[in-house]
Amino acid sequence: MGVDYAWEMFYSAIRFALVSDASLQKRLDTLISGVCHLQRDDFPDEHMWDEFRKLVNETTKGGTRQQGEKRVRSTISQMSDEEARECLRAAFDVFSHVAKAFGRTEFVI
Repeated sequence: MGVDYAWEMFYSAIRFALVSDASLQKRLDTLISGVCHLQRDDFPDEHMWDEFRKLVNETTKGGTRQQGEKRVRSTISQMSDEEARECLRAAFDVFSHVAKAFGRTEFVI
C-alpha cells in the first residue's frame, strides 16, 4: 500500500495512545492491533521495517499457544508499565520516521 497507508494507520493509533486515559498496556494493545498488519512496502526503508518487526515481535512473544490478537493481548497484559512505556516509545520512533518519509513524498513535484 505504501508509506501513506502506514502513516495513516500509525497516526490514528499513536493519537489514541497519547490522549487515552487507559492503562499503558491497553494503549499499547490498541496501537499494535491497529498497525500489526502493515507490510514491508508500507515502510520507507529496510531499517524502519526491521524496527517495526522488532516492536511487533516484542509485543507478541508471550502466549505462543494463542493466535492473532489474543496472542498480542496476552503478551502486552503481562508487561510492566516500564516495558509497555518502552514499546510505546519505540512505536512513536517508527511513526516519526514514517511521517518524515510521508512528508517527503507529499511535496515531490
